[in-house]
Order: sequence, then structure tokens, then C-alpha cells
Amino acid sequence: MYQYFTNKKVNNSFIIDGNDFHHIKNVIKLKLKEHIHIVFNEQKYLCELEIIKESECIAKIISKIDITKNKFKPIINLYCGIIREQKWDYVLQKATELGVNNIYPVIFTRNVVKINSKDEDKKIFRWQSIIDTAAKQTKSIIIPKVGKIIYNFKDIKIDNNYLNIICYENEKNQNLKNILNKNNLVNAINIVIGPEGGFTDNEVTFFVKQNFNSVSLGNNILRAETVPLFVLSCLIYEYDM
Repeated sequence: MYQYFTNKKVNNSFIIDGNDFHHIKNVIKLKLKEHIHIVFNEQKYLCELEIIKESECIAKIISKIDITKNKFKPIINLYCGIIREQKWDYVLQKATELGVNNIYPVIFTRNVVKINSKDEDKKIFRWQSIIDTAAKQTKSIIIPKVGKIIYNFKDIKIDNNYLNIICYENEKNQNLKNILNKNNLVNAINIVIGPEGGFTDNEVTFFVKQNFNSVSLGNNILRAETVPLFVLSCLIYEYDM
């Protein structure tokens, strides 16, 4: 069953417009009385198409769908060095499927990809569209958000109430598994992942001084597009997400 997000509710019905309306009317060509899922304020509803107009449709609520949430699921913030476009799009899509909450694109010293600040709004709009589509496909009740580009890594938000992790291929003393085992009840996790060129020593030193846990992901060197998906998969397992 198709799922859509909306913030427009009137009495016992939802209004769907824009791209979602186009998808309903012109792509999958749903008819009156057909059922869809709608997410409103992180709550899912079973709805029936009641009215289809020229620029919007109205779906009435049939029932609220009970969703069992893991009360220990932490908020996951991914600070990720921007990589080449096709690989970056893949990370956005798969990170959404794997339950990330927020993705912050970062320019590190060794970034292969450079972004002109004049193009930022256009880039973010496109990236958010990729995330929106992935969230609908996964039947999630949240849509992750992509933040503004962080042009200086020192501007990354640091909160010592969070579990803060930097994934570093040269780390010898601790691995991701050990850190997660020691922090199995956390409210939020910040994960910093480098670009295709990796981190500089100065970048790693900065984060370690800010009480980030530098962790190894094993003996194999992973591609930049593989690291966030590996880490998120580990979090799913550890926190039963």
C-alpha cells in the first residue's frame, strides 16, 4: 500500500497536494475509495481517497495504525564528508532506509568534492527530495532532514550529553563494538565520517579533544560510501531498531 506524508489535516481528513498528488493522480492513477497510508505528526493512518480535484485530493481517515516504537531508539545524527554525487545520493537513500534522523554534509580538508556556496540551496533541495522518496518507500513514520552544509569541521555541533563517535581507519585502541556495548542506553548519537580522502591528523585530534570516541571499524578499509551504512547497520543490531 502506498504511503504519503502530509501536514494538512481538516477534521477527519487529510489533504494531499504537490508531487504526492501528481503521483496519486497521474503516475499510479489511484481511484476514489482506494486505500492509502498517510503519516501525520509521526502517526500513521489508514485512509480512503474521498475526493480527487485538479490540484489536490482528500483522503478520509478510516483508522489509526498502532506502531510499536522502540523506546530506547536513539536519535542518530550523521556528519558525513561529501563524496561524489552518485555515491552521495546512494548514501542519502540507504541511510534513510537504515533509520538515520539527520544528515549533515561536511567539507573536510581532503574532500574530493567541493561545493560552491551559491549552489547550496539547490543541492540541499535535491538531497532532501532523495530522502523524502526513500522515507516513503521504507514506510517510515519520520522523514530524516538534511542540514545546511558545514564548511568548517570545527562548526560541527558538539554535545557531551550525546554519544560522540568519529570513525577513523588508523584507530588502534578501540572499536565500534566496544563503544556501543558501553553505551547501550543513550538518547542521541553523533557520528562523524570522513570523505573519500579520509581525515587529516589535525581533524582527528580536534574531535578527540572534544571528547569524541575515535573508533575502528575493523581491519578492512571501507569505501567512503560504505562506512555510514556499515555503522548504521551496527546501530540497528545493537539498539534493536
